[in-house]
Parts: sequence; C-alpha cells; structure tokens
Amino acid sequence: MNILLFFFAIPIAVIILSVILETYMRSPLKVAGIFFSIFLVLAFYLGGTAEYIVAALVYTAVSFISAYLTELILSRRCFRGDTFPNFYREDTRRIPEPGFESSSTNELTSFNTDFDNVNTCSNCYRRYR
Repeated sequence: MNILLFFFAIPIAVIILSVILETYMRSPLKVAGIFFSIFLVLAFYLGGTAEYIVAALVYTAVSFISAYLTELILSRRCFRGDTFPNFYREDTRRIPEPGFESSSTNELTSFNTDFDNVNTCSNCYRRYR
C-alpha cells in the first residue's frame, strides 16, 4: 500500500467523515463503531494480516478522537450561550392581532430581521447520560 495513502489520505478522510457523522449522530462511540466495522471487514478482505488489523484499530482511535472533539465543540457551543438568529419561527413574524387594521399591506408577510429577537442555541438539544 502506498505510504502517502496509508499515513495521509485515509486518516484525513476518517477525520472528515467522523466529524460529519458526529454532527448527525451525536455519539462518538457509534461513529467509532461504524468505522471499526468497516475497517475490520476491509482488513480481512485484503488478507487479514496483522498490519491491516492494527491499522483498523489505529483508524478507529482516530475516528473516536475526532468525533469526541466534535462532540465537545458542539456541546460547548450550546453551554456558552451563543445566539443564532432564527428568522423562520412563527412568532418572529409581524402578524397583526385580529381586528387590528393595518396600513401596510406587506406587514403580514415581512419578517422581523433585527437581531433583538433571537433564539438562544436553537440548533442544540440536551442529552441526558
């Protein structure tokens, strides 16, 4: 196997795919388990030598570390209190009360685009362990 592929391309691909899977699954153990099963099948398919099995274990560790760091970054962003504007919530639109006569015809469809009405950490959820 080419040394550049073995030490550079595959670890970079593992890191990128681990970060992507972690943002969807939010479980570093599951992400590492998926990569371990894929690399273990590939190791036995390519001959089952000790070199391939050790590489599968190393790539699994790289996957777990990158997924865990991504989980820390995502959870820290929630606890820090970052605010993200959420313009598509129903309560941010300027909808007049029933019986209220508006002088503007665009008031029903315009969105409140100022940053006073933001939802704190709207993309995060709490996980209970």
